[in-house]
Amino acid sequence: MQQQLAPILFVLAVGSAVAIAAKRVGVPYNVALVLVGALLVFMHALPRTPMDPQIILVVFMPILVFEAALFTDGSALKRSRRPILALAAPGVLLSLLGTAGVATWVLALPFTAALLLGALLSITDTVSVLLAFRSVRVPHRLAAIMEGESLFNDGTALVLVSVTTEMLTEGHFQASLAARALLVAIVGGVALGAGIGAVGAIVLRHSPDNLTATLASLVMVFAASLAAEELHSSPVIAVVVVGVFVSRAARDVLDPSRVLALHGFWETAGFVLNVWVFLLVGMQLRPQLLIDQAGTIALAVLALHVGRAVAVYGCFAVLSALKTDAVPTRWQHVMVFGNIKGALSMAAVLALPASIEYRERLIAVVFGVTFVTLVTQGFPFRRMLIWLGVQDDSIDGVAERARATLISARRGQAELDSLLTDGLVSRKQHGERWAAFQRKVIVAERTLRAPSTDAAPNRVADLAVLTAQKTALQDAARRGIISMETAEAHASELDTEIVAAALLGASKGPG
Repeated sequence: MQQQLAPILFVLAVGSAVAIAAKRVGVPYNVALVLVGALLVFMHALPRTPMDPQIILVVFMPILVFEAALFTDGSALKRSRRPILALAAPGVLLSLLGTAGVATWVLALPFTAALLLGALLSITDTVSVLLAFRSVRVPHRLAAIMEGESLFNDGTALVLVSVTTEMLTEGHFQASLAARALLVAIVGGVALGAGIGAVGAIVLRHSPDNLTATLASLVMVFAASLAAEELHSSPVIAVVVVGVFVSRAARDVLDPSRVLALHGFWETAGFVLNVWVFLLVGMQLRPQLLIDQAGTIALAVLALHVGRAVAVYGCFAVLSALKTDAVPTRWQHVMVFGNIKGALSMAAVLALPASIEYRERLIAVVFGVTFVTLVTQGFPFRRMLIWLGVQDDSIDGVAERARATLISARRGQAELDSLLTDGLVSRKQHGERWAAFQRKVIVAERTLRAPSTDAAPNRVADLAVLTAQKTALQDAARRGIISMETAEAHASELDTEIVAAALLGASKGPG
């Protein structure tokens, strides 16, 4: 047991250090993880530890998919359902066939292996995209389309991975059998997920406390996954549907404290697995194989973008011709450039049976493609959004600059106070510099008090103040200053305000 735990703890320690450093320097943590993972592969620093593919399939996949579904805004998905469904159904098929066609032609892969590669590379990753959206603040509908597409795309693409894996194992392709398996997997997964999700939402509503609610959510996720596996349906689609039901219940009927407990638990679980998967791939790779497949990886990236361009521009051209839900061309460019691979693609390739042909090569290619897309697309994605001019025009730039000035000036004053206390500046130096900062504070506050800016709610400040109030109550209860019952009663009121502030921010777009 100790021998098995040691490499796991090593990976988590490295991953947590990388994630902390990435947060400090303002780099998306998945970009940092793939860079460090590649470095460790070539340094032979990661232990060569075999991983049972079933662990990835049974444990990792449900958690990663449910965590993504839980944080979706159901009303926003409903409003953007046509472009989302266009990208998640025919779009995924077009992307798969486009990628597979180019892969067969330029990589000399058998068609069944090329189809499997296309399915693996049809899975999208929104971590880098959503981080960029929060900093640039794009229109809410664009964010909803990309987030919703990723959610349902994951389900469809992972079903296609399962179907193409079976075709590669059998050594032949039969369109009729593939279509029937795909239909059964999708319909069965949706039906099972809806049933378990509806029952699960009722259970969550009537659970006596946050701990039992969290445990119930964990049980329903793995119950949906395992039941779908037994019924030859799609576990991923079943879990996605369960997540949508729970997300809707969380917004409509659950107590605020329960919502916060669920979000906190699943956000932590998803983050841990994202960190683990990025470095776990490195534990399965041989550096020489990655070097040998460099040309294949470059061509696979080309195939990936050809397939994605066909899917995005083709689907939206049809929607435009039908005059339903037209999507601006600049948004389409964002969707093509935002086709970034991540944890789910790597988890899917790790979940391939150990005996399948081309498995080691596919792992190397998917890791390489993930590395290239994260570094060349994920890292500069924010700059690309600014260059395309897709920012939300409703953002008040004057207020934003005034708020930034206020934050930096207040921080400068606090640092001067600390330096004066430590005897590192004289009172005269402190007074002159503090007064200079105060003049900036006065100008910034005058700007923020203007009717045009003062009317807009400051969600970040509201959440920070409410969270601080709740923390103070919990600390007072632990120290015995007030009773636990009184703290819980007041904390419940604060939870209601916290959720209301968070939902208000979500309705107005990322950030």
